[in-house]
Amino acid sequence: MFYSIDYFAWTIPTEKPFDDGMFFDNQKLVLTIALSSTGLRGDIHENLENYTLEKVPKNYQFRLRHKVLDTCYSWGKLNAHVLVEFAGKACNNLDASDELLPIIHAHASRASRIDFAIDIECDTPPEEFIADRTNKSFKSNGHKDSPTGSTRYIGGRTSERMARVYRYNPPHPRSRFLRVEAEYKGGAAKASAKHLSEVGLLQTCLDAHQPFGWTHRAWQPDSSSASKIPYTSYKPADASTVRWLYDSVATAARKAAKKGILDLDEWIKFIKSEQ
Repeated sequence: MFYSIDYFAWTIPTEKPFDDGMFFDNQKLVLTIALSSTGLRGDIHENLENYTLEKVPKNYQFRLRHKVLDTCYSWGKLNAHVLVEFAGKACNNLDASDELLPIIHAHASRASRIDFAIDIECDTPPEEFIADRTNKSFKSNGHKDSPTGSTRYIGGRTSERMARVYRYNPPHPRSRFLRVEAEYKGGAAKASAKHLSEVGLLQTCLDAHQPFGWTHRAWQPDSSSASKIPYTSYKPADASTVRWLYDSVATAARKAAKKGILDLDEWIKFIKSEQ
């Protein structure tokens, strides 16, 4: 099994959003801000001619994409920050020069997405792999088949954690590998990037995949130890639910225990087993 970071994105705050002023100056400013943050130096990174300009939807208007390294920097009028994105090719390039992990360590607190990839040399199709897992609370959420390969998705595409399992068809050079990816976004991305700094790549990859409960025979991790990455998702809207659990539910459980109709230890084990 081979472990890697296949995607890393974070935001760099700016004093204000980018206006519609001198467009060329905006490009130069974005590149300066991004490279100052990443620490990447040299003409290959700093020469604006090495980038193509793309228009992007939703929260950003423009993106600079490096023609060779595939690093991307996005900006616009809506957000007072620059979005930095390193997808698979960019992560591979930076990892080869030992620059990727230091960048992740430096920007863990601003992470918006990080993907943990594990490649398994086997002949298992994605649909067979995802069928063998202990945690079915993450539902199978669609698939994509094409002449180049097939992908299966686990979990909601808009949730903070999801997984994808895919395989390329021959004659693609990676067709002998099954790729299993865990995608963490938002607060989960920040927590997992911090975790990476503390325990290293292999352990963080295994911990990131632990919630999905892979049990297929092809899943043979290099460590038998894996646990959930420490992170609690909390939203203000959840406050009423938490109060209800501590108030009505706890009171009912105590009364049931006193009457002898509920074993609290067994009940807690049941709750934990459903996570």
